[in-house]
Amino acid sequence: MTLDDFPPRQTKQAHYPIAFRLEAVRRVEAGEVQRVVAAAMGIAPITLIEWLRRHGTAAYALLKRKVYTSAQKHAIVRELRTGLLSEADALLKYGLREKKTLRLWVAAQVAAEVVAAAPAPDPPAEAAGTADLAAQLRQAQWQIEALHTLIDQAETAYKIDIRKKGGAKPSK
Repeated sequence: MTLDDFPPRQTKQAHYPIAFRLEAVRRVEAGEVQRVVAAAMGIAPITLIEWLRRHGTAAYALLKRKVYTSAQKHAIVRELRTGLLSEADALLKYGLREKKTLRLWVAAQVAAEVVAAAPAPDPPAEAAGTADLAAQLRQAQWQIEALHTLIDQAETAYKIDIRKKGGAKPSK
């Protein structure tokens, strides 16, 4: 089914018919690749993504990739490392698809603990301004962590992607 099967739009800015939108959503939810559906129906892929967000079923929304905050990842890893959950149980409980994801989170947390546990080198006695610089550095790191937490919360609350994802095309 293409746009030709529906009444024509009056202008290029006019909305697509709701039946056309629902047909596109139905095809994607039936398992067709979004890019293929968008090309076949003569619409932009981003338009199809927006229609899926607006008109998609709850079941389809559950299949989408979930975004976890650092606090959620930390809690999941803690359950794994304390033995409360096996990898298979964690996959089921948190809706993850691959064990590799869990293993990467565990490795990242272990690396962070090693870095945190490493003793800081003693500052040289002759550098009088290093204490001030170290305090400023700690303040800047705290502000960066607070901003990351704020962005995580905003992404969760408003259900939008704020951070640029790796591999994304550069904007023009």
